[in-house]
Amino acid sequence: MAATTSTEDTVPSARHLNPRVRAGLDVARAAAAVYVVLHHTTAGPLAVLFSFGQEAVLVFFLLSGFVIFANEHERVMRPGGYYLRRLRRIYPPMLFAMLVSTALWATGLIEAEFTWQSLVGTLVSVQDIAFLKPGVISDPYLGNDPLWSLSYEVFFYLIFPLVMILWRRSRSATRLLVPVVAVVAYGTFLVWPNHLSLVLAYFVVWWVGGMAAHLYLDGRLTIKDAAPELVGIGSLVVTTGVGVVAYGFAGLGYFPFLILRHCVVVFALFLLLLTPVRHGLAALSYRVARPAAAIAGVSYGLYVVHFPLMVQTGAMATWWYVPALVITVGVAWIADKWVPSLMPRAPRD
Repeated sequence: MAATTSTEDTVPSARHLNPRVRAGLDVARAAAAVYVVLHHTTAGPLAVLFSFGQEAVLVFFLLSGFVIFANEHERVMRPGGYYLRRLRRIYPPMLFAMLVSTALWATGLIEAEFTWQSLVGTLVSVQDIAFLKPGVISDPYLGNDPLWSLSYEVFFYLIFPLVMILWRRSRSATRLLVPVVAVVAYGTFLVWPNHLSLVLAYFVVWWVGGMAAHLYLDGRLTIKDAAPELVGIGSLVVTTGVGVVAYGFAGLGYFPFLILRHCVVVFALFLLLLTPVRHGLAALSYRVARPAAAIAGVSYGLYVVHFPLMVQTGAMATWWYVPALVITVGVAWIADKWVPSLMPRAPRD
């Protein structure tokens, strides 16, 4: 059996997924984490190859939806254990990363503006990157920009039990309703830019990952059976395209085109997952499962600590790159493995 990173918080148990799929999840997590790091630390002509860091974050969203649905769809109705598991997973590494940023800032190793708004905003998970889109409540703490996505992830975790109440009553209605709510939410965002509308619109990205898990576990991961999600994401693509027409084009990486770009990429990734290509990718992943599992095991830690340690310190542009990378991996291990262990474990059932 391939090496994996099976824990209560990450990879589903063997009764849900075969080893090749588990290996595929590890490879995807590892690749996304490495890509984000290279996106922020690569300069010169090669930087063009790593220009899609936010798309790598969308891969994390899809993987998160897949894994959480596969792990939690039966026990989410016991919210005490569910929320403790999610809290234990996402907050300790994030808080540790904030401590790392604070230490670097206090010692003058990074230049960043401290604001109470960004501190409180990050702690309560409403942070985003203000210069990329309107309606942002606060920027990430001390300029650690990758933390923007955690406000979305926390929101997805929070509303998943509520969505599953509807799911238990009618699966087909829920699968139709989630995309409709996303389209309406983004339409609201276009009229009145606000953080809540945007994260609610993005929930469909996470939900698509969850529905991939649902269809996979039912043995129905086909284009026909995934029609509600394909139509839903397609409708959101159209809505975000309307936003580009309404607001005008401000750049590939800025609102409103940025949101359209995200939706198109999610549609393409989900469609690819529904084709036989996934079998080849799973087989290939199985061959590199062990090293991928090692990276995947600290992927979240790498994500939250690499920016202050490698980018904000300027190490990426000096001979300190390699030592800083080694330090970053070590700190990521502490953030991802040791810090969460300080919290009490949540019940599995």
